[in-house]
Order: sequence, then C-alpha cells, then structure tokens
Amino acid sequence: MTFTVILCCTMTMMTFSACSDDNSNNSDGGNDKRKYSLNQKIVQRRHCHGLQKLANDMLNLQFEQIVFEYTSVGPDLKTPVQLTGVISMNAAVYNKQQAPFGLMLYNEFTTAKHQERTSQNEYDDVALYMNKFQNIIAVSADLYGWTLTENKPQAYCCPEITAVETIDAWDAAMAILKEEGYDINGLPTFNVGYSSGGFSAIAVQRYTDENRPDLHWDMTAAGAAPFNINTVYKDNTESEISGYACSFPLVVVAYKETYGLDFEYSEVFQKPLCDNIQKWILSKDYNTWEINGLIAGSKELADKCPVDKILTPEARNLQSKVGQVLTKKFRENSLCGEGQTWQPSKTTQFMILHSKGDKYMDWKVGKEMADYLKSKGCKVSEDFSDYGNHVNYGLFIQIGQTMMDMLPFMKNADEIADEVENEIVNQLQGFVEAMDDTPIEGI
Repeated sequence: MTFTVILCCTMTMMTFSACSDDNSNNSDGGNDKRKYSLNQKIVQRRHCHGLQKLANDMLNLQFEQIVFEYTSVGPDLKTPVQLTGVISMNAAVYNKQQAPFGLMLYNEFTTAKHQERTSQNEYDDVALYMNKFQNIIAVSADLYGWTLTENKPQAYCCPEITAVETIDAWDAAMAILKEEGYDINGLPTFNVGYSSGGFSAIAVQRYTDENRPDLHWDMTAAGAAPFNINTVYKDNTESEISGYACSFPLVVVAYKETYGLDFEYSEVFQKPLCDNIQKWILSKDYNTWEINGLIAGSKELADKCPVDKILTPEARNLQSKVGQVLTKKFRENSLCGEGQTWQPSKTTQFMILHSKGDKYMDWKVGKEMADYLKSKGCKVSEDFSDYGNHVNYGLFIQIGQTMMDMLPFMKNADEIADEVENEIVNQLQGFVEAMDDTPIEGI
C-alpha cells in the first residue's frame, strides 16, 4: 500500500470568526531579562474545523482558537515589534466544562505563502492534537515575517530569533490564560515540532536551558528536522536530486536577508532561481510546492528536481568563498555538530524521530541530534524506522507517538491511557488509509 499524504498549504478551508476582544495587560511572563513589556491582548476568537475536506471529514477536528498580539523583538533582537500568536483547545476546555490536562508549545512547520500560519489558514496540523481525551491547550507563535510583519523576510531556521519570539508568545499566552480564568498551574508542558518546526522546538529548548531557568519542558518532541544545517548543506551539494527543491533556498534567502551575509544570489543559485528570489520567495505569493515546481521547471519535477538546477558549482563546493560563508553561519546556527557545547536539560524527556525513507533530508541528521543529546546525559527516545517520505507516514507517526508519550506526564494518565491509545491509533490509521494515493501538497 502506498501513501502520498501531505498536509495542504493551499487547500481552501472554512474558518468561523467572532468579534475581537481587547483584553490586555503588561505582564512580563516572569522573564527578568526582558527589557520590554509583552502588552499581550486578545484580538480574535474563532471556531476552526480542521481537515474537513479530507477523507469525508472522518476525524471531525473541531476546536476553538484565541488569537492574540504581543510585543517581541525583530531579527536584530533589539527592535520591538508587534507579533501574533494563537491558543488552540477543544470546545470543552475552552468553555471550562473540562479541565486542561497539559500545555503544549506547537512549533509550526515550513510555510511560504500569505495566510499560512496557525492563527490564519494553516491549522490542520495543530488540529490533529485536539483530541477530546488529552484536553491539550496548544500555543503557537506566528513569528516575524508573517501576519503583522508579512512584508518582511521570514527568519526561517534562525534559531535564537525564533526561540525568543516563541518564548515571548508562550509567556503572553500564559498570562492570557490566567486572565481568562483557566486553571493551568502545575500542568505538564510539552514542546513539539516536525520538520522546520522540530528545528524550532530544539532551538526553544536550547534557549530555555541557557536563559530561562524558570521554564521547564517535561517533553520535547522533534521530528525530521535540519538540526545540523551544515549536514543538510553537505547532503545538498552531494546529491543529484532534491525531493524538496525549495527547502535549501528558503534557508539561504532567510540567512542572507536576516544576517546580511556577503554574497550575491547568483553565486549560490542557478538561473532562473537566482533572478526570481523576490518573485518566488520573498513575495510570499507561492506555497512551497509551487516554488518547487518553479525551480524544477514543471510540476512533474517538483519532487525530483536535479540539484544542478538549484545550486551553482561554487555553492556545491564547501571550500569556495561562498561555500565558506555559508558553512560558517550554518555552523553557528546549528543545534548539534561541530562547535556546539550547550547542555540540554537532563530532566526533559526528548523524543527524536526521522524516517529512513525521508527524501527531503537524510535521516542521519536526526541521529546526530539524538546522539548529541545522549552524549550530554539526556533522556532520549529515538525512532529511525522507515516510515516513507517526509510527510507520508513520518508526520503522522510523529504526531501519534508524541500524543502517546505525553500520557505518562498527565495526572489522569491511568484513567485515559487505553482510551487515548485506541483513539489515536484508530483515527490516525483510518485517516491515512482513507487518504491513500491522494496527492495533497504541503510542507
């Protein structure tokens, strides 16, 4: 049986919105180092119905969201900017008919087009965590380059920037939840992400471990992520075919625009890509699979683009001038590998998953991350089985395994364990089977 299940960045989804609620305060979220007030305020409450057009809406993933604004900092980590985030929960928790059992930081995966954020039209993935048994409250940060700042380049895979803005969103959300009367004291905390969201999750973990002793993650689950960006770069230079042509260009563009790296796009990218960075990437007019097709020259080659159509010979030579500029910055921003010395929390349970059948990036980068964590004495569970390509089984295995691994931390674990396991296994398996051979573009 083959599966071509990819979460859709372009699908049309129905979203129900309510009137805004200007409920604000100036809580600093407990961070003594922060030099600015979060000024969080609720700007929208809305009902969401995830994945309703797929598999005849068999999962019926309906949930509530609170969209909020907050003050954080831009890519220079100094200039105050207004950003947005979102709190998601099922209706019973939202209406306070049931108590929440856990708090989850959900780090969103790669997006490239307008409106593709969790507070907007890209909420199908977080919807999969909204089951009625675990009663998770999920917090997501839209980040710089989206919503209120979408005219700016996104700081894609820029770890410290992403972590600061995400932790600011987390602190703002915690203040809002307390204002709204939710009992969140003492709840277990989970830090979760897949693909570039997995990179963000580990970036958040590193930032928390180094700067926020007041915050603790009971579990950090990260799947199929470019933890060592130099490993991913090297793999790109040595490969003949790319299964996801836009991924490395998105990183390079973000790094040049964010950090002002000294090279021209023509030194890194082949034509016509180097001549269309503004149109194809910075404009945010195309989703990732549309960009893949543009780079490859056709939709048919979108998942098997020759690397010679993407990178110049100079960029494929790590010892060239531009190769050295890139490797230096990638080394600085990687989360494991050469030069990394940070000490992850030994009390956090880590879960690292990466399918050996992943054609977006080699699974060995996940093994590098797991080995780094183990070398630092951390508690690590790992899974490098072959679950097919990046978002075939891999994404759904990550979500299902993460939900199962949350259970031991929850106060009601004994009461709901069997029921949750059956629900998760049956729903995800049924969903994937229903989607067999249905091509849906995505991350």
